[in-house]
Parts: sequence; C-alpha cells; structure tokens
Amino acid sequence: AYGVIVAALGASAWLFNLIRRSLTAEAVGNVVLKLREDAFDAVMKRDLSFYDQFPSGKIVSRVTSDTQAFSNVVTLTIELIGQLLLVAALLIYLFFVDAVLTLVVLAMVPLIVGTALAFRKIARFTVQHSRRVRAEVSALVQETVSGISVAKTFRQERTIYADFLKLNRRAFWINLRMGFVFSGIFPLLALIVAFAMAAVVYFGGLRVQLGALSGGDWYLFAQGVALIWFPLTSIASFWSQFQLGLASSERVFALIDSE
Repeated sequence: AYGVIVAALGASAWLFNLIRRSLTAEAVGNVVLKLREDAFDAVMKRDLSFYDQFPSGKIVSRVTSDTQAFSNVVTLTIELIGQLLLVAALLIYLFFVDAVLTLVVLAMVPLIVGTALAFRKIARFTVQHSRRVRAEVSALVQETVSGISVAKTFRQERTIYADFLKLNRRAFWINLRMGFVFSGIFPLLALIVAFAMAAVVYFGGLRVQLGALSGGDWYLFAQGVALIWFPLTSIASFWSQFQLGLASSERVFALIDSE
C-alpha cells in the first residue's frame, strides 16, 4: 500500500512539474517575442541620426542576444518563487522537529542573503561592462563585413585587424574577470553552509546529551537541514544569472525608450 502511495506521489510530482515547465516555456517565449517586436518597432521608427550615433552591430545585439538574455529574468523569477515556497515548507518542518535548532539555522540565513546582496553590486558592474564590450565586438565585426569592399579598396585591412585585436583583448579580460566574479560565489556559499552544518551538529549533539532531543530526531533534523541549504544557496546563486538578465533588459529598454 505504501509503495503504491509513493509511486502515485512520484508520478503526480512528475506530471505537475511537466505542466509547470510547459507553461513557463510558453510564458517566457511570449515575453521574448513581445519584447523583440517592441525593440524592432522602435528601431524602425528611428531616423538616420540615430544610426549615426549607434552602430548597427550594437542595435542587432540588443534586439537578438539581449532580449534572449532577458528571458532568464522571467525564468529565474518563477524558479525563485518555487524555491522560496520550498524553504518556507522546510522551515516549518524543522521547527516542529526542534525549535531551538531551527533558530540556529535561521541565524545563518541572513549571512547567506547578505552575501548574495553584496555579490549583486559587484556582479552588476561586471555584467554591464561585459555586455557593452560584447556589443562593441559585434558592431565592429558587422561594420567590417558590411564595408569590406571599401576597406579593401583603401587597403585598411591591417588597421581594422589591429582595432579588432585591441577590442578583442579588452573583451577577453573583461569576460575573464566576470568569470572569476561569478565562480567565486559558489565556494563562498559552500563555506557558509559548512559552518552552518557544523553549528547544527554541535548544538544538536549538546541537546542529545541533555536529553532534550533524541538521536533519531537529531539525524532527521540534519537531513532536513541538508535539504534546506540547497534552495537557499540556489536563491543566492540566482543573482549571477539574474544580473545578466537585468543588464540585458536595461539595454533593450534603453533602445525602446530612446528618443
């Protein structure tokens, strides 16, 4: 009987997850479609002075790649809501197992959230620079290819190639710095989680010695805490991808709202 119940719960979880992901994909696709239509419509309404100010390569980058990156904001927002609900449910469960140890866990939550918020400022600055230099590379390549006949006529291949090497080298270092910034958040969060688990083990052992908590409940609580850390660290690590989407959305909406 229990096997049938577990199988039914697993099948229903799979079905609801399939429905959720299907609806999410449809919603994200509609958002990206509408955003691209608005961006393209804004581009078509601009006069020639606008194209003198902004290279066509940068405009193409905003209409295509930046709108696609903005879809991460929608997806991550939906995922964030699900992770928050999971954290709330696990905290309620842990509170009923042992209220004191739950308070120990809650004391570590602000540290994780604070780390994520501090990381957000650094990530935002780095991502904006990365997007700008990527647009510059796209603009240079697009302008070079479209005007290659003129460049060859005046024998400017070496000059164009030198400009490309200089810009590409700058893009390399900016993207390398962005990689270091984003990869650094995960070891830092893992270190905080390790300290939190050590605190749970220590205080849980003290409560077992005092007789306030049984060994079985202590083990059960430790398993519950292990489940709650993953959603918390996932929420914090969302900032890396979330900042990419926000930086892209700023560029797209700046194109739409530009006069």
